Amino acid sequence: MDGVLVCDLRVNDHRVPVLEELQLPAVVIGGPDGVGRLASVWHDDAAALVETMEYLAALGHRRVARVAGLPDLLHTAVRTEAFGKVSQRLGLEQAVTVTADYTGEEGARATRRLLSAAQRPTAIIYDNDVMAIAGLAVAQEMGLTVPGDLSLVAWDDSPLCQLVHPQLTALTWDIPTYGGHAARQLLAVIAGEQVPSIKAEAARLAPRGSTAPPRAGR
Repeated sequence: MDGVLVCDLRVNDHRVPVLEELQLPAVVIGGPDGVGRLASVWHDDAAALVETMEYLAALGHRRVARVAGLPDLLHTAVRTEAFGKVSQRLGLEQAVTVTADYTGEEGARATRRLLSAAQRPTAIIYDNDVMAIAGLAVAQEMGLTVPGDLSLVAWDDSPLCQLVHPQLTALTWDIPTYGGHAARQLLAVIAGEQVPSIKAEAARLAPRGSTAPPRAGR
């Protein structure tokens, strides 16, 4: 084995100390915490989440929910912490996070639970595009209009986000460039070079047709 890319970094990930002990060439995709002495490439999930929440609050949303990914993944924990802090700062007392597993089935199930509540959210942020598209289908199935009754935001701006109606507001980031950083880092580590960690450009919010101010009275 020439080198290792550590993906889907988990809270207290056991792979990092093992790789450090074995002194295998390795690069972590994720961070900046939890990477030990290994080189990493990461972007600021917290900043992207804060930007999204401030955008929804500026539209007038006060009840915002988030359908998160697997809770033991480090980037999920970072987003969850940021969601809680910015909700408190913005005075969004009914902000709530529910966890899922990134699949459409779990995204749909979580959305049904949220929209069946007596005080349903007026906006939902999803931790990936697949769950967001499933959430859009559930909202329409329940007779809600998007964005009239419900605004939706997806994380990961795949082409699918622009193939649905309405097109999904999404957090978009340059995945090929991100992967290129990791590949070049790993080749340099294999060559015995000292490699610094790289903070890549954070995901940017791309507003589209799935977000709007909540209806009066909602």
